[in-house]
Amino acid sequence: MLLLPRLALKCSGRTSLITFNLLHEPWIPVRPLNGDPVREVGLRELLLGARTFSRIDDPSPLVTVALLRLTLALLHRALRGPNNTEQAAEWYAHGFPTETLEAYFQTWQHHFDLFHPEKPFWQVRDLTLDLEGGKYRSHWTRLGTEVGSANTLPLFNVAGRPGGERTDALTPAQAARRLVEGQTFLLGGLIKRFTTAAKAAPVATLALTAAQGNDLHETLCLNLPVYAGQDSDRAVWEREPLTVQSVREFYEDELSEVPTGRADRYTWPSRSVLLIPEINKEGAVQVTSIGFAAGIPLEGTAEGSGSNIDPMVTLRPPADPKRPERFPLKLKRDQLLWRDLSALLAGPEGEQRGSQPPGTLTHARAVLDTASAPQGTSVTVTGLLSDQGKAFAYRQESYAFPHAFISDPEAFTTEVNRALDMARATAQALNHATLRLAAEVVSRGGEREPHKDDVRQLAQTLPGVGAYWAALEAPFRVFLATLDRPGEAAAAWRDSVAREARAAWTLNLQGAGGDGQVLGFAFRPRRTDGKYQPSPQGILDRALTTLNAAQRPHFTAPEVPS
Repeated sequence: MLLLPRLALKCSGRTSLITFNLLHEPWIPVRPLNGDPVREVGLRELLLGARTFSRIDDPSPLVTVALLRLTLALLHRALRGPNNTEQAAEWYAHGFPTETLEAYFQTWQHHFDLFHPEKPFWQVRDLTLDLEGGKYRSHWTRLGTEVGSANTLPLFNVAGRPGGERTDALTPAQAARRLVEGQTFLLGGLIKRFTTAAKAAPVATLALTAAQGNDLHETLCLNLPVYAGQDSDRAVWEREPLTVQSVREFYEDELSEVPTGRADRYTWPSRSVLLIPEINKEGAVQVTSIGFAAGIPLEGTAEGSGSNIDPMVTLRPPADPKRPERFPLKLKRDQLLWRDLSALLAGPEGEQRGSQPPGTLTHARAVLDTASAPQGTSVTVTGLLSDQGKAFAYRQESYAFPHAFISDPEAFTTEVNRALDMARATAQALNHATLRLAAEVVSRGGEREPHKDDVRQLAQTLPGVGAYWAALEAPFRVFLATLDRPGEAAAAWRDSVAREARAAWTLNLQGAGGDGQVLGFAFRPRRTDGKYQPSPQGILDRALTTLNAAQRPHFTAPEVPS
C-alpha cells in the first residue's frame, strides 16, 4: 500500500489531488422503482431523482437510517423549511424546488469532499496518524458497530476473536457510509483520546421512527417536520472546520455544547475522525486507517428538549409518577415493539398515557391528510440494542398503518390500545394460571408447602407465555392492516387472542408433564384457609370468557384472582 504523501503546506496528511465529493460521487445505495438492482448515487442525484427510487437500501439498517437522517438534514438546510404543513404537502405532491437545491449544492459543494485538505466532511482535519506518536491511529472498524467497534460483542466483532486482527480496507464509498453510521450510532466508553471515556452518539441506543412513502421522495417529505429556528440551526458542513485543538479545548475546559437545531442534532460530531486515503496495488483509493478520538460533548439529554426534541424519538412516561421527566423509547431484547405500539400514536388516549409520539409520524399523518392521500403509510422503527456499553444486536421493525390512521387518528389509537389491553390482560391471566399450575406440581397437589423459588423456576421453564406473544405478532399485523373495518378487525383479533392463549396453555400442560396427574392439578380447584381458589384452568377460562366484553365501547381488563 502507498499512503498518500503529506503536502508541505498541509497538516492533514492528505493530497489535494484525491477527492471524493459526496454530492456527486456514487456512495448511497438505493433501490430503483423499476425493479433494477440496488445501485449507488450521490446526494445530488438522490434528491433530484428521489421519485425514481423506492428507498435507501443498505444491508445494515443502522446505515440506512443514518443516511436518511443526513439526507433530511441536507433538505432542511437547503430549503429552509418546510415552514408549515401546507408547504410540506406541496412538496409531497409536486416535488422539491430544484433551483433552490442546486443553488445550495453550488454554495457548499466543497464542504462535502470526504478528503478535502482543509474541511473534510464530518471530520477533524488534522487528526493525523503520526500525531503524538500515532496515539490516534485506529482501523476503520472503529466506525461500524456491527463490524468491529470496541463496543461490540465478539458475535459482531471479528477483531475481538482470537487471531481476529483486521487489516482489510474500504472503498471511499464504503468509508463514507461507515463514517455516517459511526457518528450516529457509536456507543460511549473508554477511549483515552482527549478524554478518558467518550459519550455515546446522541441517538445511539434510541428507537428511531420513520414513515415510509410509495417512493423515496414521499418518504423524505413524510419525515421532514415543520422546521423552526432555521436561522440559528446549522449542519456539520456549515460549522467552522473542526481541529484537534478546538475539540481538545472542550475537554480541557470541561465544556459541552447544545445542538443549535434539528440539522445540528442529525449531524452531530460525536467522534473526531479523519479518514486516511491510500493507494492500493491496483491504483485505486482505499481507506484502512483512520484518526479516531472523542468528539464534541453534547449538553443536555440525548433526545433534546422543548422544540429541539429529535423528531424520530418517542418519549415514554416514567414508571414513577412523581418524576415528571419522560424518557426515550428503546427497543427491547425480548419483546418486539408492537406490544408497545400505542406509544407511537397520537390522540386523547395516547396523551393520557403520557407518551409523546415521534414528530416524524405525527407530521407524516398531517401531510397525508392535507394532501388528501388515499392510502395509509408504513412505519419503520430502528434501534441498536446494547447492554452495559456493549452492542449485541440491531433491529428494524416495520408496521403498515391503514388509511384510518390518517382519517381518524383518535379512533385508530383507541382501537390499538383496546387490542393491546386485551392481549395484556389475557397474558396476565395466562401467567397467573401458569404460576398456579407450577405451584400445584411442586406441591404435588397440596401434599407439601412449595417454596416460592421452586415455583417460579418451574413456571419460567414452561413455554406458554413466550409462545403466546410470539404467535400473536402475525395476527396483530393483520389487525392493524384491517382497521379501516374496525369491527371486523377487532372480532378477528379477539378470536386470535383466545386461540393462542389456549394453544399456549396446552404447551404449558405438556411442559409440566402432560400426564393424568398434571391434568388433575390443572383442573382441580382448592380451598386454602377457608378461601376458594379456582383451578389453574379456571383462571384462564375466566379471563377468556371476558373477551366478549371487548365488543363494548369501554373494555375493562378482567380482574385476575390472587
